[in-house]
Amino acid sequence: MSEFENENSEFPDGNIEIPDDLSSLEGEGEVIEAELMSDGSVIEDESAAEDLVEKLSAERDDYLKALQQTAADFDNYRKRITKQFQDAGDQKVESLVTKLLPALDNIELALAHSKDNPELASALLQISSGLLDILTKEGLESISTADVDFDPTCHDAVMHEPGEGTAQVSEVLRSGYKWKQRVIRPAMVKVVGQG
Repeated sequence: MSEFENENSEFPDGNIEIPDDLSSLEGEGEVIEAELMSDGSVIEDESAAEDLVEKLSAERDDYLKALQQTAADFDNYRKRITKQFQDAGDQKVESLVTKLLPALDNIELALAHSKDNPELASALLQISSGLLDILTKEGLESISTADVDFDPTCHDAVMHEPGEGTAQVSEVLRSGYKWKQRVIRPAMVKVVGQG
């Protein structure tokens, strides 16, 4: 007696047979017939079987729609949370960069005042370029170019000299910076021309 036959003896009616060779059952799983109604009686009417199939198909479709909606909701949730984490990280990095701007200003001032001491100027230039290289790779851009058109979105005019033509930046008094294409501090500039 096999172990399957031992298990069959646990069933009260003993009518379940499990064949030793399951290869004879291949293909039978693909054939589905509605044989039992909800109360367990055998379906004899073909129209009742069709009604049951339609009811089960509709129920299956409802479950499929619910599953698809849940999957879409989860995908949207995952994208939203990922974007929120990325935005929060970007805000933290931007906050750190903004806090480092006064240090960059101090290095620039020290460089301007160290022209008489070449060794100090060289050391300050190395520190400044090293720090700017790291921040530039992360998305920082300097706004410190003179002889360009005045742009109120990235320049803060603190001095003005009359002149001909459109307003031009004649001198940058304090560098401005952009972080990932967004101005985080406008450049303080002297403007020549008509605005």
